This record gives sequence, C-alpha cells and structure tokens, in this order.
Amino acid sequence: MDKNDVEPTKQKCAIYVRVSSAKQVNEGSGLSSQEQSCRSYAKENGYEVVEVFSDIVSGTAGERTGTKALVRYLRMHRSEKLVVVVDDIDRFARDVSVYSDLHKQIVAAGARLESPKFKMSEEAHSIFELKLRVLLGELEVGKNKERSRDRVIARLQTGYWTFSAPVGYEYKRRGPEGKVLVRVEPTASILAEALEGYASGRFQSQAEVKRFLDSKSEFPKDYRGTEVKYDRVKQFLTNLLYAGYLERPERNIPLTKAVHEPLISYDTYLIIQDRLKSSAVAPARKDIDLDFPLRGFIKCAKCGRKLTSCWSRSGTGVRYPYYLCQYRSCSERGKSVPRDRLEGYFETLLQSVEPSPATFEVAERVFRDAWERRGTWAKTEAGRLKQRITQIEKECSNYLSRAARTQNDEFAAAYESKVMGLRTEKAKIEAEIDRMTFPERSFDEMFELAMQFLSNPFKIWEKASCTLKRVVLRLVFSGPIEFDRTDGVRTPNTTLPFKALGFIESSDLKVVPPHGLEPRTY
Repeated sequence: MDKNDVEPTKQKCAIYVRVSSAKQVNEGSGLSSQEQSCRSYAKENGYEVVEVFSDIVSGTAGERTGTKALVRYLRMHRSEKLVVVVDDIDRFARDVSVYSDLHKQIVAAGARLESPKFKMSEEAHSIFELKLRVLLGELEVGKNKERSRDRVIARLQTGYWTFSAPVGYEYKRRGPEGKVLVRVEPTASILAEALEGYASGRFQSQAEVKRFLDSKSEFPKDYRGTEVKYDRVKQFLTNLLYAGYLERPERNIPLTKAVHEPLISYDTYLIIQDRLKSSAVAPARKDIDLDFPLRGFIKCAKCGRKLTSCWSRSGTGVRYPYYLCQYRSCSERGKSVPRDRLEGYFETLLQSVEPSPATFEVAERVFRDAWERRGTWAKTEAGRLKQRITQIEKECSNYLSRAARTQNDEFAAAYESKVMGLRTEKAKIEAEIDRMTFPERSFDEMFELAMQFLSNPFKIWEKASCTLKRVVLRLVFSGPIEFDRTDGVRTPNTTLPFKALGFIESSDLKVVPPHGLEPRTY
C-alpha cells in the first residue's frame, strides 16, 4: 500500500456537559441532550470522542469534580492536543472569573475549546464577544436568584412556608395555592400530644418528652431507628410552625399567621417557651419504681436533697420497702423510713387539702361567676382588637403609598420599617384573638372533671395508678415536699387553684341564702 494512501489520524476530542441540578438531568437541557449535540458536532468535524466529563453544579461554581477530571485528562494527553467540546458557553460557565480560570487551564494543558453554538478565535473581538456572553449568563443567574428570592418572600408574607417541611407535615399541591404544608398522621397527632403534654405539665422535662416519642413506634426516629435525639426534641418544642405562625427576621418577615393547620395553639407555644426557661417539678424519671410513687417528690428536711427508695430483705427473706436519704454530708444519711409510714403522712396531708363542702360551694360559685365574666370580657376585647387590626391595615397602606412616592431612600426605608413593625403587631393581635376565643360550652361541661378533682384529690390518688398519682402530685403541689423523721411532712406550697380554696376557707366566707341577708318578715 502506498504510504500516501494511509488514512490520516483523526483529531481526538473530549466532551464536557453540565447542569445546575439533578432535576435538569431528565429535562430538555439535561446532560444527555447536551452530549448528543456535542457528538453531532464532533461527527460533522471528523473528531473522535474519547471521553465525556460531566458536572451537576451551578455555572458560577469554580470548584467542580468534572472540570478537575477534565484538566487532569488533558494534561495526561497533552501531546494529542485535544479539543474540548461544550454545547454552549453557559454550559461551560456563567461567571466571567470562573470562565477565565477554566479556559486558562485548558489552554495550558495544550487543548482548545470549541462549541457548535459559538466560534472561538484569538482575535480581540471574538474574545470580547465570548466574555460578553458569559457576562450575560452571569446576569441571568443573578436575576434568577432575585426572582426566586422575591417569590420566597412573597409566599412567606402571605403565610406560606417555603422551606423544608418540619416533622409532622409534608407538602401537597392545593390548586392555585401551590404547595402547602399538610399534616401527616399519625406523626402529627403524636407530636401534638407531646407538645400539649409538656405545656400542661404532664411531661416535666425534655427527657420525658423524648421517652414518650421513643415509645411510639409510628413516630420517625433519628438514631438507628430506635430513638429520637435530644436536640430534635428541643427543635420540636421551639418550632413556631407547630403553633400556626412563621417568622424570618433575616428576610424581614415579622411574626405572621401561617395558612397551614397548626398542631397546637400559639398560647400553648408561649407556655412551652416559658417552661423551657424554668426548672421542672417532680420529673417522671426512668428509674422511678412503680412501688414508690413519691420518689423524686419528697426531699430531706435536713439537706434539701430528694429521697431515694429501696427494698430491704430481712433475715427471714421478707422484703420491706423504704425511703431514705443518700446524701453523704447529711446527718440523716442511710436512715430509712418505712414506705407505709411516709406515704401515710403524705396521704393525711393530701386529705387536709380537700376543701369543706361549704367552701367548695362558695368556690364553685366564684369560679362560675368568673367564667361568665371572662366570656363577656373576651367578646368585648376581641371586638376592640379587631378594630385595631383594621386600623393597622389602613396605616400599612398609607405608609406603603408614601414609600412608593418618596424619592428619599432614608424616608422609604423608615416607612418600610414602620410597616414591618405594624405587621408584627397585627400578627400578635391575631394570635391574642385566637387565644381569647371563648368556648360555646357551659361551665359545667367544661369543668366537670376539674371540679371533681378539686373537691377531693385524695379520692383519685387512692384509686389511681402510679402514673396518675404523679399527675396528682403536679396538679396539687407546686414543688417538692420536705420530710422530717420527727415531724413528718412539712406544710408544702400548693398550686393556684388550691391556694384559692385555702383563701376562701380561711376568709370564713358564707354562701348567701336564697332569701338574701335581710331578716325574714312573717
């Protein structure tokens, strides 16, 4: 064969393709469509495709896995003077500095850049035109970010959460509203019970909330699928979204009523935040034995430390229950008290809290009258607050009009700041109106069980399980009770309802008879 008939060696090329997100992989501007365009260009120009490199990253990003691998490959095959084919300049870079850096690396590796959609040369006008196209791409990226940010802010201002859905919710498309948070059951109900329980005192610590969530097999776990992390519990307790509100100060979004269904009321959320700042009382510790319901709630009168409990076995093998102080510096250390004796003292104390029938009759009338007065006041106050909301909306409209008309940037910023403050005030008033919504049911329907408890807490204690006994402790006493081996249990602090009953009893109040206070005439 004549050496003039030898087929010339084909020019080799490498293809580079890029998309900004995984979502684009299967769309029209995806990796496969770009690669096909580049292969068609290579075929038309007689190039042999030897390798394809890709990235799923923003066009403004300088650090890319695909381009690093491309440059390494070009350096290894420097002698072949490869061609790098990209579908378009915006697929290569959307930032002038990034483009310049990558282009220099490719040229330094002995290769050149080509595309089916633009021509490159070393002439000044060609280089300028190419950089201008990159600059336009950079401008488009910036405008896209601005539009995306504006859409996010607009959604937040109207009460729509736009970030990842919190536990207990998921996004669902709801007609023209777009994606909206909706409850996911049973997770939402379990979480609502945990939050309500912490607010009411049923759970006295974050550890108790954690154990409750861990006990629910349906609730999603964090650690090896067996338990919820402590930091997640704190996130649940402090998440404003669960109260039906949102707030993003860094985006100038004040406290705003959200459109999704809340798990708890805003009032409950505020109670939770207050409780997080205070210490717990009578915690339901994991090691509390069912046989010792007062453990963790009775403290030693000498050292102030909480008593522990144990079973002691006699020489005959019989086991006896005891409470005792184990603090090393206490004079009562190791001196045990029979369980029946200590709990007997306590039960006598609990019975003494029970109000007399006459006192309870007066208290019931006082509570009922207060309930009715509260209902009347709530309706009047809600009307006043609604008028204030109307006034705030007018003021916001007025300030926004001024901001639009003024040519002074400082005045415009001041007007916008005033509007933000008014919107925050409006959101707080709306939350207050929600808290003031008065039940339509009667006093008897609302407080029948509560009144039964107030009339005789010992009755419930006597028949309740260990768990309910712990609830009774928290509802009757505001803190641990001191115990002295000589004097027994000391007078404790009771909760507000029992303080009120005690005040009524000590005041020697009497029920007004049906015929009034005037003497009867016969």
